[in-house]
Amino acid sequence: MFGNIVTNSKLLSDEDKKYYSKYYCGLCKALQDNYKNISRLTLNYDMTFLIILLNEIYKERNQELECRCFVHPFKKHNYIKGKFTSYVADMNILLSYYKMIDDWKDDKNIIAISYAKLIKNSFKKVCKKYPKKAEIVNNSLKKLSKIEKKNILNPDMPAKCSGEMFGEIFSPYEDEYSEKLRNFGDSIGKFVYILDACIDLEKDIKHKKYNPLVTSSKKEFDDMLNLLLADCIEKYKQLNISNTLIENILYSGIWTKYEIYKKKGEK
Repeated sequence: MFGNIVTNSKLLSDEDKKYYSKYYCGLCKALQDNYKNISRLTLNYDMTFLIILLNEIYKERNQELECRCFVHPFKKHNYIKGKFTSYVADMNILLSYYKMIDDWKDDKNIIAISYAKLIKNSFKKVCKKYPKKAEIVNNSLKKLSKIEKKNILNPDMPAKCSGEMFGEIFSPYEDEYSEKLRNFGDSIGKFVYILDACIDLEKDIKHKKYNPLVTSSKKEFDDMLNLLLADCIEKYKQLNISNTLIENILYSGIWTKYEIYKKKGEK
């Protein structure tokens, strides 16, 4: 679920690197302020992308502040504080809790279930604050679980569940932007699900885990992913924004994990 929506740092300007770092640290600080230090272990790049996107859409005015933390104990660093850092911190808790529960169900991962218990109270607070979003995410994951148990090998079906979940999280309000943001989030969610399925195929076969691509040829993967990403980019264009950092991620960074996977396969 997490770890794909990243930058290609080699192609970023120094200015964009600083810009990205401020939002990443802003999300980390929001998690600390709202849900204590333990929640910071859920920090991920995917949700940082969402903060940047929402700020670009709504032209939100943020505070730029300074702080020290356990990662930067000796030198103060800048971070962004605003309504979307708090919103995305909430969504980060929501998704992270469900991911940990899923890891426990799939692999009996003791670390995952232990950590899920530690953030359970934070998760409950988010569900109370955003009952509709929590319900939609939960229902999407339930549908996905049924698909996996029935071993349905049509990749469109589980990808649709992922798209529904991301679409809801990408749309913080019901307003003039909500439909386009949902459509964009839906496209990203589908792409990320299929990307993970491509990368995890051999591992899933080895461990006898569900993967909707078991009957697909690896030769099809590039075309499949390019088609899905083309839809993401089309939905992004409909948002009528232009941001070099977002475009670095969509056109380049989002391929990083897949390119590493392909190089390993070649070796």
